[in-house]
Amino acid sequence: MEAMEINAQDVMKLRQATGMPMMKCKKALQEAEGDFERAIDILRKEGMKTADKKAGRATSEGLVRARVEPGARRGTMVFVRCESEPVKNTPLFRDFVEGLADLAAREGIGDTERLLATAWPGPEGATVEEALKALVGRIGENLQVGGVAHFALGGPGTVGAYVHLDEKQGALVALEGPGDLTDLAKEACQHIVFAKPQTLTRAGIPADLVERELAFLREQATDDEALKGKPAPAVEAIIRGRLEKNFFGERVLEEQGWYKDPKKKVASVLAEKSARLTAYALFTPAT
Repeated sequence: MEAMEINAQDVMKLRQATGMPMMKCKKALQEAEGDFERAIDILRKEGMKTADKKAGRATSEGLVRARVEPGARRGTMVFVRCESEPVKNTPLFRDFVEGLADLAAREGIGDTERLLATAWPGPEGATVEEALKALVGRIGENLQVGGVAHFALGGPGTVGAYVHLDEKQGALVALEGPGDLTDLAKEACQHIVFAKPQTLTRAGIPADLVERELAFLREQATDDEALKGKPAPAVEAIIRGRLEKNFFGERVLEEQGWYKDPKKKVASVLAEKSARLTAYALFTPAT
């Protein structure tokens, strides 16, 4: 059967509506027998198939965007992953991430699954997930929503955000406390990007992980020449000290050395301003 002749203007119109390559638009119009809406559906399904094929590919790049409302009572951060830096810098990808940040902030969304299921205000798809899959079809790389966070304060305090110069790392914090905490909130975000804590307090570390670390330190101590001959209680005290400094001190945000002055703990820096960090989010391709 001979392929249907398609007007070049219709092909261009479909390309403008979908962003898909000209030849794919022409083929979709031919398959749809000139029906414009049906051709859009064909291209959308093709984009989703492309997204499924590329879903397992590594995403070592990405773009972080933040929105903090005037008054800093509410803030939102989104992270969208991609495979390469050239794609990260394309207007097509960047516009999508900007739109996603606006959407998450407007709707107060801090959950990835909810964000993916939210209606997308554009022709690419009915939901964010569908729009993202359509974008994969247009760009040709694996794209993933790496995360979203939204904090809203009920009392005095500040929500702060920081996006690193590479634009693929960022942090969002919620600080409770009196007075102007704007600078402290930004510095707390910078510290988080620099130090990459795993949890806010010790309560966030599973007990079995702590016990496993203790077992490792005790085994290590048996081969430590500097500890041989010392009384068992003294050795255990040294082991506990190493646990405090090298385990909790590296993982727990409140117990980390402040990035500007490692001799100070984060908790003490916050206390100086009568501030309490109640929530944080860190986004980076490494996590």
